[in-house]
Amino acid sequence: MPAPTCRSTLPAPLLAATGVALAFLAGCASQVEVEATIPTPLIEPFPISVGLLLDEALTEYEHFEEIPEQITWTIRLGSANREMIEKVLGGMFATTTSVTEIPSPNNRSTLDGVIKPELEKFEFEVPVRGRDNFAEVWMQYRLKLYEPDGDLVADWPVSGYGKSEIMRSNREESLNEAVVVAMREAGAVIVTQFPSQPPVEYWLQQAQNTLQSGNTGMLISNDDSSPVTPDVSTGPNDE
Repeated sequence: MPAPTCRSTLPAPLLAATGVALAFLAGCASQVEVEATIPTPLIEPFPISVGLLLDEALTEYEHFEEIPEQITWTIRLGSANREMIEKVLGGMFATTTSVTEIPSPNNRSTLDGVIKPELEKFEFEVPVRGRDNFAEVWMQYRLKLYEPDGDLVADWPVSGYGKSEIMRSNREESLNEAVVVAMREAGAVIVTQFPSQPPVEYWLQQAQNTLQSGNTGMLISNDDSSPVTPDVSTGPNDE
């Protein structure tokens, strides 16, 4: 990840002084291309097919923030968003396919459903003074699940929080680590809680009943079916 680019030309010995260093930061611009490695969930995938609608708002997401008297940050999360969503949802369902639009009654999907993830909130803090030596990140995703005919099944928010000690690396690397921790937390919540949301749980059961009835030629009633939830174990959190 690139280090901050600064407009100051102060000599290095002066930058060692705390007060001068803080003044120096006021002229810096830092760019972070978030790099994330997300483990595949260690669960038995649901035997259904799902379309993933990953639009440019998600895959090219960029956060710009100018902090007065500190650093101007540009944080690019697009490729990391794709990595997290594809790994997590790809591990939850037997088949995931990239799609380009939400289905409709006139353009039904041949898949069991379509999920459109969004990143709707991103906040961070990277202190430059005081005793707090941690970079912190708060993220909120939203998963929208659609039936093959475009009916909205669920509109579910999921949050993640991450922090990383600045002392062991520079601020850009620490911020990257904090983002990855937040993404992994959000991914773990998706795996363990998304399938148990009542409308999602019902959709999962209906989709599996349709699959089974297609294989046997018999309609399976919901009356005797039990809720379906995944094994909640996840992959290692390699921090």
